[in-house]
Amino acid sequence: MMNWKGLLSGLLWLGLMLGWVGCETDKGPQTTVVCDSDTIRTGETVKVGFHDIPNGDTQLGGGDKDFPVRADGTINMPLIGSVKAAGKKYGDLEAELQKLYVPNYYRQLTLVIKPGERFYSVAGEVKAEGRQLYLGQTTVLRAITSCGGFNEYANRRKVKIIRANGQTETVDCRKAADNPKFDRPICPGDHIVVSRSL
Repeated sequence: MMNWKGLLSGLLWLGLMLGWVGCETDKGPQTTVVCDSDTIRTGETVKVGFHDIPNGDTQLGGGDKDFPVRADGTINMPLIGSVKAAGKKYGDLEAELQKLYVPNYYRQLTLVIKPGERFYSVAGEVKAEGRQLYLGQTTVLRAITSCGGFNEYANRRKVKIIRANGQTETVDCRKAADNPKFDRPICPGDHIVVSRSL
């Protein structure tokens, strides 16, 4: 007597596997990556511009100043101390700081907050691994080129991207070199790992 339950389970599993393989080879990457450039992250730098400060003020100085976002997600601001920054939008932090400074410390002050320098990193089998300045839209192949390219030991078929949010994906850079739809975007805070081929 045929075990219909087992047969259906097997067919379902086979269908899922074929569907998965089809997605990977025929249609290319299925997830869309959108770089969130408006959210502040730990390890980055926030650039704060202090404007319209009364003459003679020496506490804030004036102009743009860089404040690193510390491991606990805070920045250390003059006069007011630690303020939580990580996870907030730049506009929200700007409004929050404005309220903390005016009218408590100043009758008039204009704050402008924008991103400081942002980075991605490349490690493993490249010619010059390390942290690279994020200058705008880039891809995994361009990121690897910025590190001198692959070395002779690199496994170009299994390059791992560890996203700033912890998600990971593996890219076949040989495919990406032949077809740009496989060349995945790189965002600030992403980490690329090029493994060694066997």
